[in-house]
Amino acid sequence: SIASVIQYSVMISIAVFYLITNVDYKKYFEKLFFRHFNKGRAKRLLNLSWRIMIDKGSLALSYVWLAKMIAPMGKYAIASFDIVKNLERAAILPAVGFAQVITFLVSNRLGSKDHVGAKSSIKKIMILTVIFLSVSLSILCFNAGYFASIFDPDNKYSFIAASSLTIISILVILDFVQLILAGSLRGAGDVKTVMWTRFLSCTLFFIPISYIISQLPIEDPTTKFTLIYSTFYLNTGIMGIVFLKRIRGNAWHQKKI
Repeated sequence: SIASVIQYSVMISIAVFYLITNVDYKKYFEKLFFRHFNKGRAKRLLNLSWRIMIDKGSLALSYVWLAKMIAPMGKYAIASFDIVKNLERAAILPAVGFAQVITFLVSNRLGSKDHVGAKSSIKKIMILTVIFLSVSLSILCFNAGYFASIFDPDNKYSFIAASSLTIISILVILDFVQLILAGSLRGAGDVKTVMWTRFLSCTLFFIPISYIISQLPIEDPTTKFTLIYSTFYLNTGIMGIVFLKRIRGNAWHQKKI
């Protein structure tokens, strides 16, 4: 809960303050931190971080908005949303892992002035991700009913999740593309492109389109649920197209890191 988070934050702050001000421990902090603190480097770190916070925050808030659009459909739709979100996040874990790897690979390649090798690394990672993701999504797609029933043994609402999982599993491919390409651009130091693309795509496309669909008089709950949820992945598809267009050019690997 929020109260617990605040409580632990206060406790940690007090503990850190005690360690820093205590004579017996202060010498360690002076050696490890204070003598090496550089205002210029701290400012540069913050300048790099705020862009990433906005781009990560845009996707995180998109899930909050998605839940808000589904909530008026009732408790079963909300429960189905939680099932689908957990299952598709588990299925896309290979892409999340490879997205972290490609950031370092691209950064190392471009550090060696090898932008051709950087593009080659991106292609190889994309191929590997497709292989691993195809396996995980196939398992999820062909056993949607079974996985949904794990969360709903009484089968009161799992039919919504099971029916929508097949379509949503296919659309997850759009998400993996933008994840890999976003990681590549970060490795090249082109974090501003990732930030603006995600922020503008979420605010100008995803939010209005999902809202419009949520207001449509669609009686079938499964159809409406699937349409609303699909807008999230159409949104990530737009991001992937922009990232791909950026990488096909030359400006992305000429950033000064």
